[in-house]
Amino acid sequence: MKNILITGASGMLGGTLSRSFLNEFNVFGTGNSVLKKVSFKYKDFDLSSSSYEELIKWSNPDIIILSGAITNGNYCNDNPSEAFRVNGLSVQKFLKATNKNVKIIYISTDAVFPSSLNLAKETDCVSPENVYGKSKELGEFFLNTSISRRYTIIRTTIVGLNINNRKLGFVEWIINTAKNNQELGLFSDVLFTPISIWDLATEIKFLINSGNINSETLHIAGELCTKYQFGKKLLQNLNISIDKLAKSSILSFSGRAKRCLDQSMDSSFYEQKYKRNLPNLNQTVNTIKKYYNE
Repeated sequence: MKNILITGASGMLGGTLSRSFLNEFNVFGTGNSVLKKVSFKYKDFDLSSSSYEELIKWSNPDIIILSGAITNGNYCNDNPSEAFRVNGLSVQKFLKATNKNVKIIYISTDAVFPSSLNLAKETDCVSPENVYGKSKELGEFFLNTSISRRYTIIRTTIVGLNINNRKLGFVEWIINTAKNNQELGLFSDVLFTPISIWDLATEIKFLINSGNINSETLHIAGELCTKYQFGKKLLQNLNISIDKLAKSSILSFSGRAKRCLDQSMDSSFYEQKYKRNLPNLNQTVNTIKKYYNE
């Protein structure tokens, strides 16, 4: 049974990966929060640390999934050095701390692309417009220039629910705001291609089990929609009132990190190469509904 080390295990994606992989792998999760009563082996660890020796000795990984990151755009802009250490330089440290037989899966983002692209492809040139995107581009660089190392860079845009009740994501914010009967403005001018954390976990598991960690970059995302369309469909599927839901524009928001109007990615290369069918918007929302009701 393979040992898999998952960073960001106290976060939304890492926590989901850690739990969903338990039946097939020896899971070692690490994060920057204290977690109690988790079903997988867990260790607090700061990715800004100078040495990764203790972490690697503890987990002895065959595969490392780097899902831990600072994703708040404003925080990254205000703390660029920390963002680059955690999101980018950590990749270099993992490469140095492990031998060439340890495979790496790096979770990247649509934020590496500029505003000018619609449904960005793997072959399109990256040109991030904020610190968060630049820090993830740095992580990609270390993998793309590594020698004799098998890796997969997955660019994606995830939506889901947090296992850590101290953390609230985009989906929880939409649901809580609507349930509290508060005004809810969602961008009608921002395009993205969301995939649920559970569906992404399924695809990552497929890549591992089929031996397809092939030193490449893959886009694994969902159907094109606006943030408003996503939120409206989510609330309707959950039978939550949309009376206070309104369209808003990202252009009306000041004092926030720059974010592209078009955050969409084309996943057709992945689907065609590996004969996979990624979920559409209805399927993504229904998956969230399933886990929300649980």
